[in-house]
Amino acid sequence: MKNLIVAGPVAAMLLATASCSGTDGHGSADSYLTASNSKVAFIHLRIASNGHLQGTITENGIGGIAPTQTLSTSSERFTGTMRGKSVTLTFASMYFLHTGAHGVLSDGVLTMRVPQSDGAIQQLKFIQSDKAGYDRAIAALHRRIRHANLLAAKQHAGNRQRPAYVEAERSSQRALSKLSRDSSVASGGVLADDLAGFAHHIHAARGHLAAAKKDSSHSNKYCVAALSVAGDAKAVDGAVAAVQGDVLSLRSDILVIRQDLATTSALLRHSSKAGVTVPKSASNVIPSAKVKIKHAIARANSYIDQINATDARARSIAHKLAMGPCSGAQYGSSVRPIPHIR
Repeated sequence: MKNLIVAGPVAAMLLATASCSGTDGHGSADSYLTASNSKVAFIHLRIASNGHLQGTITENGIGGIAPTQTLSTSSERFTGTMRGKSVTLTFASMYFLHTGAHGVLSDGVLTMRVPQSDGAIQQLKFIQSDKAGYDRAIAALHRRIRHANLLAAKQHAGNRQRPAYVEAERSSQRALSKLSRDSSVASGGVLADDLAGFAHHIHAARGHLAAAKKDSSHSNKYCVAALSVAGDAKAVDGAVAAVQGDVLSLRSDILVIRQDLATTSALLRHSSKAGVTVPKSASNVIPSAKVKIKHAIARANSYIDQINATDARARSIAHKLAMGPCSGAQYGSSVRPIPHIR
């Protein structure tokens, strides 16, 4: 259903217009007005001698929130019939809640029983007017809009001078700056440093694995190769332990960034409700921080897969050589694979 500015009152006013204009048995034209502090509706109709009528309604209403209130306008056509003092109007299917409505005229005042959107019936009264009356009503709405917008603008300007307002703006900017700094993936940022640690220890593990492969090709007489490869595998385990430390560090830093996100988002919501201007950077910093966390986790999990695979390969080589008389070259229990970061 179309949302009219003055849905119920407009329908009743249309009926009022038809009834009052219908006192003349010949064709006639007239106009009627209804107005409130926020809405105005003006209709012009013509009634034919056979009782048929048609006309146009123009509706105006204040919309928006100060200091950006505006006046909206819409116009619709209608048809209907009149018999004596009784009037029936016909609306388009998406114009009114019912296809027909009725009114009763008494002493120049039409009282209508108008169905409301909630199903209740409201009695409404309407008066005859002219274009000048309509113009005055519209001018009054414009004055109210200007006054409300000016008052809100002054209040907003005054708020900007208050210490609490200024401090709220500064707090929002500080929170955004901290979030941007903590989530940075540039060199020197915490996420960048964490990922650099992963890369360094993966590189070291690969070096130890390469040594294990080279040592495994040497003679295993007196278990020399088995012992050498066992040492290489232990070195890979050391790199695995270092990556486990990288995981703990990254998780801790991500937790801090997520806390920054929650704190900053809550602060901006509170500031916005209090009328404090939200920094433009918020639209970029917050989504960017979320993306950087996601990318850092994906990169770290890729490194975890690499270190787990490297460790498994080094252990496999060492296990093959530490057999039979060289079983003493085994170097202890296996390390569990590092789980992904969530």
